[in-house]
Amino acid sequence: MLKKDSSPNKFRQLALSLALVSIVSSLPARAEGELNADELNKLKLVEEKLFVRTYDDDAPGTRVERIEKRMFGEGSSGGLHERMSKIIEIAKPVEKPKTAPRGAGARPTASAAPSQPSAEELRMRQEDAREQMRQRAIAAKEEEVTQLLGEAVSLYKAQRGPEAMDKFQQVVRLAPDNAEAHFSIGVIYEAQRRYSDALKSYQRAAELNPDKRDYKEAVAIVQKKALVENDPVKAELKALAQQASEAYSLGEFQSALGLYKELDQKAPKQALVKYNIGTIYLALKNPVQALEYFQDAHKLKPEEPRFKEACEKLQSNLKHQQAERQAAEGGWQNPGKTVISFVNAGNNGGAGGGNNSSGGGKMTPLATSYGLMLRHNREGVEITTIGIGSRAAQCGLLKGDLIKAVDGVVVESTDQINQIFAAKPNAKFQLLVQRGTKIGQIVF
Repeated sequence: MLKKDSSPNKFRQLALSLALVSIVSSLPARAEGELNADELNKLKLVEEKLFVRTYDDDAPGTRVERIEKRMFGEGSSGGLHERMSKIIEIAKPVEKPKTAPRGAGARPTASAAPSQPSAEELRMRQEDAREQMRQRAIAAKEEEVTQLLGEAVSLYKAQRGPEAMDKFQQVVRLAPDNAEAHFSIGVIYEAQRRYSDALKSYQRAAELNPDKRDYKEAVAIVQKKALVENDPVKAELKALAQQASEAYSLGEFQSALGLYKELDQKAPKQALVKYNIGTIYLALKNPVQALEYFQDAHKLKPEEPRFKEACEKLQSNLKHQQAERQAAEGGWQNPGKTVISFVNAGNNGGAGGGNNSSGGGKMTPLATSYGLMLRHNREGVEITTIGIGSRAAQCGLLKGDLIKAVDGVVVESTDQINQIFAAKPNAKFQLLVQRGTKIGQIVF
């Protein structure tokens, strides 16, 4: 238990000590890591130098770390004062001179005159100004390049190739190291079949971005096309093939045939050329010649399934047609089976025998149902129209053909032909047909 001390001196000393403790405890303590006023001022100067602005609203630690990432590539560890000292040591921020305010009637004195900056300070200010201008120029150029690229892509998608090319070339002039622009120029050149120019653009894009797989593949593909383009012989063959293909697509079969045959003479080992010639002969209704070229194509490239299939199908069709012809010709030429007499088709010459009175009216025009429109001609019965996909079209009859006889009976009128067709509905008939100056037989 404490004893009461009635000494007045000791009592006053105790009261003074308690008052000092109360005053000290009431003072605000500086937070750990907080920068002092001088450090904050220099922090602001460094920010202006590096970022052309300050970040007063951010915490000091965030601001210091932002500067460290710009200067050193990453933030540092340790105390905030130590990190700030390192920044100040390297950045050497220079505080701007302050001018003292002057009253209306005050005269500047020698002590109030602003101090002149040193040569070093002037040099650093000039460097800062140049760096700021450079950064602004870079940002403006990047923005313009991005805008031009967007416009070029939109133009190309709208199939406005020349305008897109102009935009991409502007990008290359502004940013020669833009791999995307070089590659896009190559795409347009390739579409124009300018393979040598396309190759140069693709190679430049691959040099700038060697990790891009699309660029490497484009170089490999266009290199082969450029070799053909630079070889005059191959270029001539390619031009011939292109002309022949265009003629065929327009239905100009004779022109296409001539071009493909010229190509076949200059490059006789091209299986596809021979196959195309066979296809044209088939379109011209010359299956025998077509088969010869299909077989040549199959020999040159036996692993190609369409060449083999064309040969097999055409051989089968020709055998079937030959069998039908032989059967029909055998009936005509064998008197023991069928007696054929070419007679003048008069009143009693029709295959139905007699006249039209037995029918009690006009004959049904069966020729029309078979796809034939006929009219009388002094040299025979002329075909005026062939129905698309009709029986007449399938057997090879053509508009302008003259039917001279049907199953050995000479005909001179459409009624005679309809009588013969009516006598054997749905049967096959042997037609003697004149086409120009030639006469041939067609199984109908």
